[in-house]
Amino acid sequence: MIATGEVMPAFRHAQRSIRDPEEFSDVVSGASLVADFLDHNTAPTYIEQFQSPGWALDFHEAHVKARVQCPLPPGWASLGLMRSATASTFHGFAVETGMLVCDPPGQAIDGCIEPGFTSMGVNVPLDVWERCRALAGVERPSFGSSVAFRLPPTIYARIERQLRTIRHQLRAAATQPHLAAYAAHEAADFATHVVTTAWELSATNSSPRDSFRNRVRLARRAEEWMRDHLSERMRIPDVCLAMRVSRRELEYAFRSTFDQSPLDHLHALRLNAIRRALRRAHAHGGQDTVIRLALDHGITHLSRFAAQYHALFGEKPSITLRRS
Repeated sequence: MIATGEVMPAFRHAQRSIRDPEEFSDVVSGASLVADFLDHNTAPTYIEQFQSPGWALDFHEAHVKARVQCPLPPGWASLGLMRSATASTFHGFAVETGMLVCDPPGQAIDGCIEPGFTSMGVNVPLDVWERCRALAGVERPSFGSSVAFRLPPTIYARIERQLRTIRHQLRAAATQPHLAAYAAHEAADFATHVVTTAWELSATNSSPRDSFRNRVRLARRAEEWMRDHLSERMRIPDVCLAMRVSRRELEYAFRSTFDQSPLDHLHALRLNAIRRALRRAHAHGGQDTVIRLALDHGITHLSRFAAQYHALFGEKPSITLRRS
């Protein structure tokens, strides 16, 4: 996030189209997002960001199935307004149009997005977060863990109207500096309204069933274990034994959380890790480097590896290496 001690304009504006997992790293303002593609992207992902010391608005229009996760910047909170109907999930919650996904300070963004995913992120520092808690009349100091709320239709419609107006004002101010201070003030008020609404909803929200929480927790623990053992010739039974659960339990947890089988998820994690390694490698390494990195990440069927890599990223691994 932009440091408050810098001398800067009222806000910064950026927009771009991206196609590569590495290019997702800064799509959440101030954070370092890790994206693992789970399927080939159907079109570029469009990003537009407005950033100031006291708020940041991120607009996302994604056209890829991907696993996304990142810790939030210290002292910041992030709220995601879902603006499309896809099979995307965050923290195991199936998200739909009009849902608000809340990540309090100290939490991490954790989800799976599907093609057609459209959202707007509101990011605020701790002082704004606490001010909104007071405005909502919530006495408890803790928001709780990451939660997804379904906004009442009237509230969502009002927020959408405000959002379109704010975005228009910010875009105009990006090219007309004399409008910047007013647009930034309006954006700050909008961010405060959204965060205050989240606090108000948290006061009446009922916790999800323990069984559902447990499935999400299991899937995330198993995924973390997979990442730690990618260099090994790991199989799904190994994951089950490490988690001390049955194969059926693991399958159910992954289907519920990631909309993917454990085996497919493992393949995707390996291919994404290999791509990151190829992009860091020296371009003159050649085919020997590709084979070595594939073996280092637990690939056992080299004959299928190149085809699977091309299907996911739209290019051969040797091309990725050459572009590094």
